[in-house]
Amino acid sequence: MLTAVATFFIRRAEKRIGVSLDYVHHIAQTNFSLLSRYNRVFGFLDPNRHVPAAAYHAARLRGARASDCGTCVEAEINLALAAGLEENLILAIVQADEQSLPPEIASIVRLADAATARREDDPNARSAVIEAYGNAGLIELSFAMNGAAMLPGIKRAMGHATACDLSVMRRLAGNQ
Repeated sequence: MLTAVATFFIRRAEKRIGVSLDYVHHIAQTNFSLLSRYNRVFGFLDPNRHVPAAAYHAARLRGARASDCGTCVEAEINLALAAGLEENLILAIVQADEQSLPPEIASIVRLADAATARREDDPNARSAVIEAYGNAGLIELSFAMNGAAMLPGIKRAMGHATACDLSVMRRLAGNQ
């Protein structure tokens, strides 16, 4: 019974983000307690209460991009679109085109890339983020970027990672 309820909610989430959550189905079918732990972790990481949608999704997009170029990035794009971000802003974030980004979003891109892609510190970007959004914003953005970077690793470890979706990346690069 619990698995059937979980499947219903997983399918609803798949419709919302526009990608398959096969690895979450796998967790649900294997052990409901593990699904509860998974949901608690991402429930903790996911809320956006301290920064504008563009800042939050910039952090999530760059975090996902650091670890994946397939369905996780596509899901983050779909979530950013659903939150009302313009396609050109999303494209600039995904491409890390700092010249096209507002300065406060560019600082998030730099910090996310340093923290999630290169695993290093960027004190200047962090200072700019704090100046724009305060310490609560920095913490929330830290949760967002690292949470989005963690999903591809979970999928990869479970054998559910997809290969890089070149059509998605070409579309994002404007090369249709």
